[in-house]
Amino acid sequence: MENKTVLLTGASSGVGKSLSYYLHDRGYDLVLVSRREPEILHEHGNERIAFVPADLGDVDASEKQIDDIVAGHGHIPYVINNAGVMTGGNLDEHDWENVEQDINVNARMPWYIMKRVLPEMRKQNFGRIINVTSGAPLNCFPGFGIYSATKGLLNSLTVTMAKENREYNIKINLMSPGPVKSEMAPKAPMEPEVCHPTLDYLLQLPESGETGRFYWLGYEVPLFPDLEGVQWLKGIGNEKLKKVL
Repeated sequence: MENKTVLLTGASSGVGKSLSYYLHDRGYDLVLVSRREPEILHEHGNERIAFVPADLGDVDASEKQIDDIVAGHGHIPYVINNAGVMTGGNLDEHDWENVEQDINVNARMPWYIMKRVLPEMRKQNFGRIINVTSGAPLNCFPGFGIYSATKGLLNSLTVTMAKENREYNIKINLMSPGPVKSEMAPKAPMEPEVCHPTLDYLLQLPESGETGRFYWLGYEVPLFPDLEGVQWLKGIGNEKLKKVL
């Protein structure tokens, strides 16, 4: 029987809530991680759903809970690191505690979850990991510096881990759900469901599919400039770089 277990964080609201219903309807077995009990439990009970209450900002407790999930399930072929927090305000208005909280939820715990599920994915030679990111680190909007920086860290971790596992049938990609309504953005213009087609695309990537890429509403968005021909160690650029000296 095909293993369709998916670990989804931040499942109680916004994008995570939408994804939990969508994936359940499509026959996936859900392991949901969130601070609050997801609504889907009220409708479906424990039918193909396991719920683990966890505050990913509490790193020590959360790491133990993730360890227990991995020990109990073995190979988890699908992971969606969706949980996120967004602290607004100019960068010089914050103290380190604000920064650390956002790092823990937006980057550190996604890294830890990947670190824990990847060994079994490599043994089974299969895994699809989607790290939910944002357009913020590509735009660096004033007043959202901590959010942009921590999502930028998540982007770098994702691309690097994808390269480190390229020899396996493991695809680790980024998905920005778009400007969708959530508790962080209640006035956003779109509903979370607009990201479902992109989610399907990433979950169903074939072995020849891409890894370490950024996707947004059906688009692949380049994370890096075109560096073909650039020789970093020799200090030689290419014709697409603006030479100023």
